[in-house]
Amino acid sequence: MVAGLILCGCHSRAPQQPETIRQLNEIPIAQLRVLLKGYPGQWQPDSDRSHQQPEPPGEKSIPPGSRRIDLVPRTGIHLGEMSVREAIANRRSVRDFSDAELSLEELSYLLWATQGVTGEMRDETGAVTERFRAAPSAGARYPLETYLAVHRVQGLAPGLYRYLPNEHQLLLVREDTEISAKLQAACYGTLSVGNAAVVFVWSAVPYRTEWKYTYLAHRMIAMEAGHVCENLYLAAESCATGCCAMLSYDQPHVDALLGVDGEDEFALYVACVGKPRKE
Repeated sequence: MVAGLILCGCHSRAPQQPETIRQLNEIPIAQLRVLLKGYPGQWQPDSDRSHQQPEPPGEKSIPPGSRRIDLVPRTGIHLGEMSVREAIANRRSVRDFSDAELSLEELSYLLWATQGVTGEMRDETGAVTERFRAAPSAGARYPLETYLAVHRVQGLAPGLYRYLPNEHQLLLVREDTEISAKLQAACYGTLSVGNAAVVFVWSAVPYRTEWKYTYLAHRMIAMEAGHVCENLYLAAESCATGCCAMLSYDQPHVDALLGVDGEDEFALYVACVGKPRKE
């Protein structure tokens, strides 16, 4: 568990036996719907932030010696000239992909459009005090991490990568020529997963948002995944690329492929991306 996790409004300060975690099918529908509702009381006093607990980092650490790949910088991207209205009107889920590769410029654009840094605030010394990203996040907590199962991208070996938004780089988690087949198996054999040029897998690190918003955090995180994925849809449409979001996957299997613990970080949303097959 996350060090320093108190969430005083959710856990009694008194020692108690750990509760048994129930699966979704074991929870009454009325209780599940509570997640979608606003909280009628004051949540601020219950937050770890209010109890002066240290703020969690907004990005996972970079292991020493990791291989990092520079992406095409924002100023070097010459894609996405389609109007927003046209992109919205034309947006469709695409499940049938050709064997064409994505260019590194196209992948760079899609990553920037979903979780890339769009602006910074600096103090009088010039140090960065806050970064703004392409998709909104409650309190700028940014609880999502972006993983990529790369199959066909120019200049990249097949494998698993993690996006580093602040650096606009890819971190190679591991090369793996079977990553697409493995992820397809974890997604119940869905053909579009295996045929995609790249599959985006967003994971959640809930404590980043729980630290400030306590029991409101989880609905916020779910909403933010939607913000990010819609940006992916529209950016893909604007550069003649197809996209299809999906939630049909085996949770422990995908978590294991990402190398996350399934508790303090876990897969949340999946989207297949590639060039549409021409009819």
